Amino acid sequence: MFVCVARITLQVHDSGSLKARRQVVRRVLDRVRARFNVSAAEVGVPDAWERAEVAFSLVGGDRRHVNEQMDKVLGFVEQMYVAPVVARELEILTLGDQLYGDARSQAAIERHLSTKMQPTDRSLAEAEGLGDWDERHGTGQGGHAGAKPTQQELTLNEARARARSLRNRRDWEKP
Repeated sequence: MFVCVARITLQVHDSGSLKARRQVVRRVLDRVRARFNVSAAEVGVPDAWERAEVAFSLVGGDRRHVNEQMDKVLGFVEQMYVAPVVARELEILTLGDQLYGDARSQAAIERHLSTKMQPTDRSLAEAEGLGDWDERHGTGQGGHAGAKPTQQELTLNEARARARSLRNRRDWEKP
């Protein structure tokens, strides 16, 4: 996975106020977002009247494609002639084996996903005193030795009424 981040500095001439500078920045951001599928935001010091820093980012699976797309974005901003580009920075970050693709990390993910609750483990609902799964849902199978008898299953309307009655936070704290 490749993440490309670019930052440009625009020289906003004839901006006598922050409002005029914000209009220029908003125009650049809106047009870039409408044309390209990138994240765009104003970064840097927002109180400078004559300078504005704008950053763009995009993610892709191919380094060359990510670089080409960002070059298109930066070229589009320069060709807009809204404000001249004074400075331009570009960086491509590679995220690979640390996130995915490494055999060790794949094995760790599979090991984590394959772990199951032991019969002695308690779920969050059980810890809050709501009983075990089978008891709450009326399956009658009993998750472990000493399971309590099953409750009667609720109809959909009864379940909705019970959920509505628990929406008040004070009701949750009642014993």
